[in-house]
Amino acid sequence: MATIYKPRILTPSFLERGTAQTSELEVWSGASKVAVASGTYTLYDSALASVESGAVTVVSNVATYPWTPDAGQALGKGYLEEWALATASVTLPVFRVPAVVCRRRPWAPLTNQDILCRQPKLTDYPTGETSWDPQIEDAWAVICGRVINQAHIHPDEVLNVWQFRELCMLLTLSHIYELRTTYVTGDAAEAAEDFRQRFEREWERGEFDADTDRDGLIENTVQGERVQHPRNQGRVW
Repeated sequence: MATIYKPRILTPSFLERGTAQTSELEVWSGASKVAVASGTYTLYDSALASVESGAVTVVSNVATYPWTPDAGQALGKGYLEEWALATASVTLPVFRVPAVVCRRRPWAPLTNQDILCRQPKLTDYPTGETSWDPQIEDAWAVICGRVINQAHIHPDEVLNVWQFRELCMLLTLSHIYELRTTYVTGDAAEAAEDFRQRFEREWERGEFDADTDRDGLIENTVQGERVQHPRNQGRVW
């Protein structure tokens, strides 16, 4: 059976114009990170013209490409990162990641300390972990996807970023308690469901001040769509 290689893509790549940054891509096969040895990074614009290209730098088996998008890159979506990578013995499939050139890269407005302020007893991290950062990262990826697919804007267009904090808090806690059902006793499953429902209610109330032309000013306020589950008429998340 042929080996299956999978890139780890959580959100579109947000490329902050005028700021030195590093794009990166992890490649996995099953439960193991693939040891990337070399490769090329190319960024295409919406017309599929190459606007940046070069050899990747490999850091801890991860392909990285440090660069600074300049004023020549128009703000907005429609860009595409292409990673042509290889291990010491195998040429990997070419992976593509959608990208957005933005004024400011959006970040999850939540830290591990915020989680502990809300739930001080959550210090029994899973084996091998020292924080809840993986769960925060996963919740942020889900929220970014929902903003894109249901609010029809990109997270970098949202200027009232504080709106994401409670959403990220509730969804992260739901993910944490789902995980805790595997290694603690008690009511973790009920807590996970409670936080998930609270997340849905918070999403329905959420309003996002949107800079839809990315000029730094609010153009309008948008709200995410409410999607009915076909079986139980509950909210999809």
